[in-house]
Amino acid sequence: MEDLVKSFTQIPAFLEYLGKEFNATIDQNPTFPFLCSKHYADLIRNAEQPEALLREILPSIEELKDAPGFVDDPVGDLNAGKSENIIQKYDGRALIIATAACGVRCRFCFRRNYPFQSSPDVAREVSNWLDVHTDVWEIILSGGDPLSMGVGPFRDLVEAIAAHPAVTTLRIHSRLPIMRSDQVMQHFELLQELPARFNCVLVSHVDHPDELDGNSAIVFGSLKQAGWTLLNQSVLLKGVNDNAETLTKLSRKLFEQGVLPYYLHQLDHAKGVAHFEVEDHRAQELIEEIRTKLPGYEVPKLVREIAGEKSKTPV
Repeated sequence: MEDLVKSFTQIPAFLEYLGKEFNATIDQNPTFPFLCSKHYADLIRNAEQPEALLREILPSIEELKDAPGFVDDPVGDLNAGKSENIIQKYDGRALIIATAACGVRCRFCFRRNYPFQSSPDVAREVSNWLDVHTDVWEIILSGGDPLSMGVGPFRDLVEAIAAHPAVTTLRIHSRLPIMRSDQVMQHFELLQELPARFNCVLVSHVDHPDELDGNSAIVFGSLKQAGWTLLNQSVLLKGVNDNAETLTKLSRKLFEQGVLPYYLHQLDHAKGVAHFEVEDHRAQELIEEIRTKLPGYEVPKLVREIAGEKSKTPV
């Protein structure tokens, strides 16, 4: 029966499966609901630093504390909305909220307060919008997690985009390579076709080296062999990866699996996440320290997103 469980939605069942204590006061009824895949629970079981991974996904009463400057929409998604599921902040590029579904609810999620609506007509909406906006050359699929879509709806969305020849780059942001590799691989027939039709980029969201294992290596290796460019962006998180040893190990392990460390993001100031914040001066110290331990191509860029700006801002 245990093998049939793909995800945990109830904290007691998750903790019982894990068999571990967590040294924090858990919010058993969080406003931002709990969700964790069984595979991620297995990663926690086998982790060298299980408390770091637990901190990413287990609700804490710290989320209930108000903090100045931490708001519902920290990166200005709503103001940049062009329709229900389309966001455009940068010239020539547009982001699609492909689905509200995700493989996990990360406690630091910058869209934790976003008014998600999974639309059955997202493919038609995107196609109609691209009919008019012929200057858009890159489409970014986000969410939620776009790879959590069913095979049919995901293909419909990709085909709707492909029908517009101005779009030459398709970028997918996903945490599923470390959360639900099975959901990634259900799309592999299509994913391996796409590099013949687009410049294809997968941006994985991996924050800690213990999140990478043999399953993630298979996903990344398969995509790389198919012709995808693989990048990673991590969020700098207090109590998770805010030390040079962890960040160095993360970059090396990513590169071993064929993924280039790209961004290290300072925390987006979403309401309920202030306890994860690492101060800028400490973040800069960490980058300088890992720069002495890694070749330049394995050192991610330290950035933050500021609402209304036309690019990421270096820190």
